[in-house]
Amino acid sequence: MRQNTAFFQSDFDIDKEILREAAARSAAEDKQLLWLSRPSGTYCFRERDVFLKDTRQHNTWKYYGEQTNDTVLAYAVELTGKENGKLMGNLYELDYPQHFRRVAEKSVPADNCTLIYEHGERTQPAGAYFDGNPDPQLGKFERFEAQPNDPEALRQVLREERKSRETLTPGDMKAHIDALHDSRIEREARRVAEKMKSLREPNSPEKTHFMVELSPDFVRLATTKDADRLFSMLPYKTLAFSNIGDRHGTFALVDKNEDRSKGIRKPRPSLRAQLAADKGKAAPKKAAAKSKQHEMEV
Repeated sequence: MRQNTAFFQSDFDIDKEILREAAARSAAEDKQLLWLSRPSGTYCFRERDVFLKDTRQHNTWKYYGEQTNDTVLAYAVELTGKENGKLMGNLYELDYPQHFRRVAEKSVPADNCTLIYEHGERTQPAGAYFDGNPDPQLGKFERFEAQPNDPEALRQVLREERKSRETLTPGDMKAHIDALHDSRIEREARRVAEKMKSLREPNSPEKTHFMVELSPDFVRLATTKDADRLFSMLPYKTLAFSNIGDRHGTFALVDKNEDRSKGIRKPRPSLRAQLAADKGKAAPKKAAAKSKQHEMEV
């Protein structure tokens, strides 16, 4: 989340509560969830609800693939229990573009929903109105859930999903986070470089420079070292990062006479990545940091 969700990170507090409630329930289907991170928030849903057509969870999961260009990180979450008061389980990285298309293809119709109360439940058509008030006979309203028209079809879809995850190679969480961090910086460098190439005329207020606004998502998440590394990847001799008058945002500026046709420089691997690659070998010496410009090794 901290590598991809720049705004509304408080959504994750809701996700944590969803996970705690799911862990406390006994049904196996409550312990299989899907989690999604986007630049402006996160979501956590039961997997079975995502694979039911026309539910809020189903429509939301597909939306960010079908209707936006957001960078989305998606994972399957399998809760297995508690250890010393902490939730335990397995996290499976998903290929979101591939996964949301699978959701669209394999989801099961759900024409009814169950209203669950403190002392029982009742079923009604999925589109029928309900207000969530207590029921005179069943007591306090707790939640509702969509019901598949063909329960066995849904069970088969979910079995197939779990089986596909069983073949995945175990990963390293720290290496995964490092890769997300590095790809975020490289993605921004490529975006800025491509935008620079596309500009036909200098667009700074004085028409002396070409300028591209840095992504607000990137700026929000970036540390000083991240900005330095972005600077070192962009291939411009006259590059500067600056605010422009009363405009909001931070801009990359390049002199109007500079060649903007070059691609980004090959990113330097972080020291942590080098150490991971050389595990079991002597750690390489770190190059001396340069004190000027934005060429510091990070």
